[in-house]
Amino acid sequence: MPSKLDPFRNNAKQGFYLGWVMVGLAFINLGVIFGIWYSFSVFFLALVQEFHWSRAVAASIFSIFIFCQSLTGPLAGRLMDSAGPRVTIPLGAVILAGGLVLVSQAGSLNEFRLAYGVAASFGVGLMGFSAHAAWLPRWFERQRGLSLGIAMSGIGVGVLLLVPAAEFLISHYGWRNAYLVLAAIVLVILLPLNLLFARRSPADLGLQPDGGRPSHKSGQSGPATIVVMDKTWAHKDWGLKEAAKTRRFWLLMAAVGFGSFCYQGAFMHAVAGMVDGGVDKSRAALFLGIMGIVGSMGKIGFGFISDRLGRELANTLAAGVASLGIFFMVILTPNSVVLPLLFAILFGFGYGAAAPLFPSVAADLFFGRSFGVIVAVIFLGASIGGSLGPLIMGLLRDISGDYDLSFEFAMVMLWLSCLLIWLTAPRKVRRVGRTKPSKGSGEVPPI
Repeated sequence: MPSKLDPFRNNAKQGFYLGWVMVGLAFINLGVIFGIWYSFSVFFLALVQEFHWSRAVAASIFSIFIFCQSLTGPLAGRLMDSAGPRVTIPLGAVILAGGLVLVSQAGSLNEFRLAYGVAASFGVGLMGFSAHAAWLPRWFERQRGLSLGIAMSGIGVGVLLLVPAAEFLISHYGWRNAYLVLAAIVLVILLPLNLLFARRSPADLGLQPDGGRPSHKSGQSGPATIVVMDKTWAHKDWGLKEAAKTRRFWLLMAAVGFGSFCYQGAFMHAVAGMVDGGVDKSRAALFLGIMGIVGSMGKIGFGFISDRLGRELANTLAAGVASLGIFFMVILTPNSVVLPLLFAILFGFGYGAAAPLFPSVAADLFFGRSFGVIVAVIFLGASIGGSLGPLIMGLLRDISGDYDLSFEFAMVMLWLSCLLIWLTAPRKVRRVGRTKPSKGSGEVPPI
């Protein structure tokens, strides 16, 4: 029950659903977090220039960062289940800001690896994708895909704003001061906002998901319904041990891994692939920026579509759009402007589907008392696939002499992921969209 001192107590019964406040807060959180994450690309060159490290040595800092933050995911999920975002995210903000301050004072490779690779990554892990994937699905059922899509679109906006800002700060004030500014942004913006506004679930405010109103009665259809197709499965209060004993758990982890292989690998090698195909470097960088912004649109668009047509069909449509974009990359010709632009737009739009759809599928299947840690463990597959994709695509480029085989292999991984989502079959547990339940099924109860 909400506390008498809770500022949302009186507003909880009004027409505006406070779940959208959580979506807006998550949009800001993810924008700042991933803006800092991807800004390492501009710090990277400054560190190489100052310390005269090889690029492989400098890149090892980021590799440690990726590995350590992925290991933090299950802890973030556990904290979201027990303490909620009002504790987990501010704790991560303090740790991240402290890590960035330590980075600003680092003077050796090992100091960088500890400050950025370990300390900062721990803070990011508590505030990043796994944490939000464990939090937001609690607030929505019928609009779960759309809400996640809007929140995850903050990633593209944050990258667009913070990466150029970091480059400006480095050029004018040095990389050490730039890291101090980023630490201040975390403390001044994310810490107070989450302390004030973050809430774990609508139940904490005496509400139900989607706005406190019951969904349509069984047997009715409508624009925003969710119907239980397998009552035994859906009404089970899932724990991690129970979920891990199911075939669906491992199929979904594999689907997330193969999808991340394609999306992260293709995104990482997009500029190099375009340059190999005869595109000017500055224009290739511009197309990459377009890809990021279009990806934000894809997050919202495919999240919305998944709430109407179902997760499997929305994911298949996204894979088709992304594959068409990859096709234009494979047939890229020198001095072409249209083909790389089509690649950026189509691949970016399809790539955006992963952020809202994968957590939505996990929630459709395994929502329960331990959903946070379940989704975090499932997304370890994304860390494995996302780290292998860039590496293997790079090796294929070295072996074959061009990127055609690399991108074609990424497309195969994408469709394998798509097939696994169909085999996971969330539609057989909870069916979304304008549907009528089959005989003997029931409406999803309030969570």
